[in-house]
Amino acid sequence: MSSELRVDKIIPTTGVPTGGGGGIVQMQVARKYDEIADSTSTSFMASGLVCTLTPRFSDSKFHIHMGGGRLKTRAGSGIEVKMYVSINGGSYAACYSGNRGSQFYYSSSSTELQMPVSFVDLFTPSSAITSTIAFQPYWKVFGSPASSGNSFHESDSAAYGEVVMTVMEVSS
Repeated sequence: MSSELRVDKIIPTTGVPTGGGGGIVQMQVARKYDEIADSTSTSFMASGLVCTLTPRFSDSKFHIHMGGGRLKTRAGSGIEVKMYVSINGGSYAACYSGNRGSQFYYSSSSTELQMPVSFVDLFTPSSAITSTIAFQPYWKVFGSPASSGNSFHESDSAAYGEVVMTVMEVSS
């Protein structure tokens, strides 16, 4: 097997796929152990799970994978989780408009619903990155979860570990 190494890009032996990336340049991992619960906010709230990279290339793409932990929605309510991004130290903004980049969890039954957090995406920034890029899931409650609220990451006597977010820089 032969390889080619260039100063400005990493090229796989099979070549760069059309419309795809060349390879993984670097990876960062972030973890969240503590619970966040809310019963009233209908606006997106920061989760506190932040993964930051200093990209090696200004035109890279970013593969995001988030999983684990446990979301809890009460009967007749739900949680929307949406990925936000901060580019070059700027304010966080939704990665995408509309429903793209959102995950919806809803319990229509008379009981609560609990499930792992799950999100996978390949994000292409709309502007060049000159310093850092940071990803953070935001979340909000919808419906009527009662006073005990819904949880982004439930942490109780049967704790479900952690929510893990991995971000990989993919060369263009």
